[in-house]
Amino acid sequence: MPRSESPIVVPQKKVCLQKAEVLVLRAHLEDWKSVKGKERSRVLLAIYKEASLQAPTKEKALLKARRKIYKQWLQNQSHRRGAAKPLIKYGHHWTARQVLIHTHKASIRQETGEMAGSEGMITKWPKAAKTVINRLSAEEREEAEAMAEKWNNEAAPPDIQAEVAKSKGADMIEHFATEMFKKAGMRVCILSAWKDSQGKLMLGGHDFNEQFGDGESFIKTRDWDGIIMPEWVEYAGEQFGEAM
Repeated sequence: MPRSESPIVVPQKKVCLQKAEVLVLRAHLEDWKSVKGKERSRVLLAIYKEASLQAPTKEKALLKARRKIYKQWLQNQSHRRGAAKPLIKYGHHWTARQVLIHTHKASIRQETGEMAGSEGMITKWPKAAKTVINRLSAEEREEAEAMAEKWNNEAAPPDIQAEVAKSKGADMIEHFATEMFKKAGMRVCILSAWKDSQGKLMLGGHDFNEQFGDGESFIKTRDWDGIIMPEWVEYAGEQFGEAM
């Protein structure tokens, strides 16, 4: 009777991610955590396409296996226990690469050869961004490093500030008001003023006091339109150099 041969076991080498790959994964971790289902799969694909450009190999089979590693890394980081993070992300830590992408958006979009906002442009964006950045001089990269430090320590450019105010401003204010009442028993009413991307002065009042306990709205119980808002309009106009 012929003897059966024992299967040959080939030990698997542990795959170590490159620092550049981890930086990409970490930059998109919150994006991946904020979605589920099919949307999470789409986000993972976009992350894979960007991170794989930093991989030390270009072999399709190895890159495909790397996608599973990226997913595992994201899952592990999501399950790590630590200090509870706020639901609202107030800041953005800029890197030199992110600054270069922001300041060269038009060139990157042109490099993709696709219509703005199209799926084709989104798919080709990571590779196009790398191509454009690789063309830049050492001096331009150094300038981006200094710019990233400035944006992190001082303030981002007006167009970025305007986008944050438009997309996150109201949520950030509500989150702040809620936390102040929950943690400190403090009631607040917030007046806001900011310029949009077209330079138009945007004004508002934010009052969430009715949501807390048996509180009443400050805006609804005071002369908001007759006294308070006109004073705020005048003040905001002076601060932003606008004649109101």
